[in-house]
Amino acid sequence: MKKVVIIGVLIVVLIIGASFVVRMQNSVDETENTTEYMEFSGNGVTLSAPGDWVSAESESNTTLLAVADPNSKDSSGFSNVNINIEKKNSSNSLDYEFKSNYNSLSRNSDYDILYEGNVTIFGTNGVEAGYTTNIDGVAKQHKAIWFKKDSDLYVILCTAPQSEFTTLEPTFDLIIKSIQIS
Repeated sequence: MKKVVIIGVLIVVLIIGASFVVRMQNSVDETENTTEYMEFSGNGVTLSAPGDWVSAESESNTTLLAVADPNSKDSSGFSNVNINIEKKNSSNSLDYEFKSNYNSLSRNSDYDILYEGNVTIFGTNGVEAGYTTNIDGVAKQHKAIWFKKDSDLYVILCTAPQSEFTTLEPTFDLIIKSIQIS
């Protein structure tokens, strides 16, 4: 009789536990699907970013389009979470431009190169680098994807505080997948 009661209690606990897990998974799925995305366009680039993001100004003259999370502003009013799409005309190879840039950065103690590797983006070969910066005591992490289209060199640069980068990377990846360049 004790075995039957124990088995009955275990079955009830398992059923309750399983329904809790299913409800939690449904809640996570609903949260992921409720994020609304908004389209941003400029200078031949279109992308979709979370609906609360805004178009941003960039200090770089080669930026085609920049978007940022306005809820991540630092004390100077600049967003710490952003994506910049840059373009420059280059007769050099992608490999040459990439290596030249990161060789230069690696000589600066404020930069730490985490990885470099090959990627495929928009059906073409590209290269990617991850690195951190620590400038004026502010630690940020960056992911840069480089590729060429005709004679133009493009860089997609994702930036966030180092402590938040891993959490934000799925958002960056969704934005990158949405990019269209005309």
